[in-house]
Amino acid sequence: MQEEKFISWKDHRAGKMNDLAPSADLISLVQESLASREEAMKRELAAKYLLCEDEASDIVSSFLQRSYGPAFALTEEIARREGTVLLFIGRKDCAICQRCQPILNEFILEHKDIEPVILDYSQPEGLLYHLIHREEQGMLPLIAFISCGKIMMKSCGECAAIQIYDEHYRNMSEECRQNIYVH
Repeated sequence: MQEEKFISWKDHRAGKMNDLAPSADLISLVQESLASREEAMKRELAAKYLLCEDEASDIVSSFLQRSYGPAFALTEEIARREGTVLLFIGRKDCAICQRCQPILNEFILEHKDIEPVILDYSQPEGLLYHLIHREEQGMLPLIAFISCGKIMMKSCGECAAIQIYDEHYRNMSEECRQNIYVH
């Protein structure tokens, strides 16, 4: 059973909510994650079954395409969106996920310009969790703000008060407005 975590204002201020570099590129992050998985699996398969690199590469590529194809397709779709996406990946039997749902629903209702993408971890697209949160150990839910293909904020295994999501969204919106004038 997952330990329930609720992000306090103090923890939020200390920067414990976001474990990614600001403005991480979604497509690059997912591609790097897939490439890393492919290399590790290729080495393991080649060593275990005494295969040459090409044989192992074909098997692993096929497996990753079948397994992560829907998640990667969703990644590309999200990255093409011009507005802000709120990505939520959770599970029905996760207490933290269930506690977050009403908070995020209220947040989404207050911010009509946000496009919610709500996934159950058991869906094929739910494997996006592993491509974004690259740790072997993790906790649900994954909550991420994505704007123009950039992950602006990500948290895993936590639920925050609506005011914290509001502040992240406000800060992210201000950063995006500033970036318009840089180009």
